[in-house]
Amino acid sequence: MKFVGRKKELASLYQHYETNKFQFAVIYSRRRIGKTALINEFLKDKKAIYFTATEENKEDNLRRFSAAINYFMDPDIISESSFSSFEAAFRQIAELAKKERVILVIDEYPYLAQAYPAVSSMLQSYIDQEYSNTNMFLILCGSSISFMEYQVLGYKSPLYGRRTVQYKLKPFTLKEAQEMLPHYSKKEAFEINSIVGGIPKYLNMISDQVPVIENIKATFLNLDSLLFEEPNNLLKQELRDPSTYNSIINAIANGASKMNQIATTAKVASGAVSTYLKNLIDLDIVSKKVPVTEMDKPKSKKTIYVISDGMFRFWYTFVGKNISLIEAGYADLVAKQIEQGLSNFLGPSFEQLSQEYLWQHMMDKEIVPEYFRRLGYWWGTDKKAKKQVEMDIVGISIDNLAGFFGECKWKNEPISKSILETLIYRSSLFTYPKKYYYLFSAVGFTDECKKLAKKVNCHLISFSEM
Repeated sequence: MKFVGRKKELASLYQHYETNKFQFAVIYSRRRIGKTALINEFLKDKKAIYFTATEENKEDNLRRFSAAINYFMDPDIISESSFSSFEAAFRQIAELAKKERVILVIDEYPYLAQAYPAVSSMLQSYIDQEYSNTNMFLILCGSSISFMEYQVLGYKSPLYGRRTVQYKLKPFTLKEAQEMLPHYSKKEAFEINSIVGGIPKYLNMISDQVPVIENIKATFLNLDSLLFEEPNNLLKQELRDPSTYNSIINAIANGASKMNQIATTAKVASGAVSTYLKNLIDLDIVSKKVPVTEMDKPKSKKTIYVISDGMFRFWYTFVGKNISLIEAGYADLVAKQIEQGLSNFLGPSFEQLSQEYLWQHMMDKEIVPEYFRRLGYWWGTDKKAKKQVEMDIVGISIDNLAGFFGECKWKNEPISKSILETLIYRSSLFTYPKKYYYLFSAVGFTDECKKLAKKVNCHLISFSEM
């Protein structure tokens, strides 16, 4: 299978490898995002000790670690001998690294640390006293984001300050999804990438030879498919008390966004819900949002919580509430509901894509006349109308003298003049001397909208240009 994406990370790994001195890389992300595929691509034509830890005891992991080292030393001999301890194994690697370039990969490192808690301190000792004097390349990889950030990269970790490079792998962009699905139109690739949250493992399950809805039926609505049970399986793998987390995600999917609303809807004690939310944020399933004008504040009363993982958001929007129908054989009925609601579901994904477009064009003065220091969502009170209003995009220039205002519409109809008029009106809630306007549309703009846009110098950007 062709390797897609991760060009930046791969180039960086090659660059660090070519220094011919000690390197320590940390690679982590949520599950299914392609960490192992990246490492395997990097290791092509390279000799390495590759060990994947498992949820077994210390002795079982040591036995398999020993086998990986023995294979590195002589791949033609199958040896069942095991090192007496992890210290003996690390010592042997130190001896090997004095003679040749050794790449040591420990995949699923959190499992090893769970089975043998002293391993991080032991690695620290060997890095400081042995490995740093060699040209060894150590790679620790993990799917537990919180563990990797706190127990490997964190200030209190024995390994703190030792890593020379780190990569938190992100979901695939639209461009990368298009590369994986070359027979799909850009629109179809955007739809699927939004639905599966840009996760390469899920994109691999998609056929670009059939319509999007057929792929949804074959994956999310298929009792035998991984994606039918995926959110529950991931919660069970990563968290204790998955049923409570399930209730919290359900509450957010059904419109609860503030902490007290989530606690009430999910029937979780108000004092405990913040811990649950923090854990979901650590897993990149949920994110915390504040209006862009309050990003500098340490705490905001306007904080809301949203499901940031696309696959989770899709599953809890359409699949979870219809489990009984799907199990009863009415997947086609659920598919019709999805077709009717898909445009609304894709709205937040299009808003994110639009914000990314402006970030990517920050150096293009034709599109972004001034640098902005903040860009995000905004919601607040329209005192004249005495109601809450929101804007998809609000940006603030570096000198605080210019505002950037945008609206995004993922609908199968052109944006009308009234949408731009509303955007201009809402921008009057801000006192910036200079204002720049942007409209992002799935299919285009009406002639009346184009005329007004020309008068107010509003940038009109269609999906085809993004």
